Amino acid sequence: MSFTQACPNCNYQRKETDSAPDWQCPSCGVAYAKVMGVNQTLRAHPGARTQIRAQTNRRVWFDRLLSLLLIISVISLLVSWWAKNQLPYTKEISSRLQNEPIQKPSRTSPFNFEYRKRTYSIEPVADYELWGLVVTHNDITGMTDIIHDDDSVDIKDICVVWGDNLQNNDYRDVSYSSGDFTCYYQYDRPMDFRHEQLSNNHLLSDNKEVRERIRNIKIGDQVHLKGMLVNYSAAATPDWTRNTSTNRNDSGNGACEVIFVDEFTVLKSTNRMAYFWFDLSLWLILFLVLFKLAAIAFFPNFLN
Repeated sequence: MSFTQACPNCNYQRKETDSAPDWQCPSCGVAYAKVMGVNQTLRAHPGARTQIRAQTNRRVWFDRLLSLLLIISVISLLVSWWAKNQLPYTKEISSRLQNEPIQKPSRTSPFNFEYRKRTYSIEPVADYELWGLVVTHNDITGMTDIIHDDDSVDIKDICVVWGDNLQNNDYRDVSYSSGDFTCYYQYDRPMDFRHEQLSNNHLLSDNKEVRERIRNIKIGDQVHLKGMLVNYSAAATPDWTRNTSTNRNDSGNGACEVIFVDEFTVLKSTNRMAYFWFDLSLWLILFLVLFKLAAIAFFPNFLN
């Protein structure tokens, strides 16, 4: 027999032309008996309506809070991603970065040192001291660097600028990037940018504390280092040697400085907070997404 009353859920009055089953509302699709049963329960137990409403409100507010946190985290991630690669303005640059690199003949004899259970032979070429602004660096843990890994003796390659390049803000309009062993830069408008005041530096060290400082270098850091320009080879492959450049005017293959670092100092850091918020936002997004999926999969009645 057809249901002749108005739907107890949406008040729709069935028509003879409706094709939905007799037990189902053609408009909202609910089962008449189910809604009537719920309504009878609520009439018999008035407190149940308040409890259901409270549970629904808690779940709605929880979902809204989760969504709001996720939106804030995504916005924070995007803003910090942009900010972490911005270079400081000229007025923020230490005057020490106006210094030219100091290079003197080395009196140190060749020596060996071990790193990650491998022996390397070091041939000192010149004592070296450098001040510079880090504009890009490679990432041995990244997927784009297919040559280096955690066992590579080259801890990090840093590309720095100094001197007249930092006299005005033109250097901020240069696009910098790092390859496995190279530093690239380009600009789209005429500017006074001096190639000889930019260098890509392969950094090695036998000092654990120095290595850790080098690993933590960020774009925008102003650094000072002392050590030696060196040629080096691995004991396992003595016929292969990586040689250092000793000339700031060269370019292309072999133009990078290979530096065995004794002292390494971050004079000033610009983007540390941006990196902090980027990492925090990334982990928070991951946590919120996993929490939401876990709640759906394993705790469907959470807050009910």
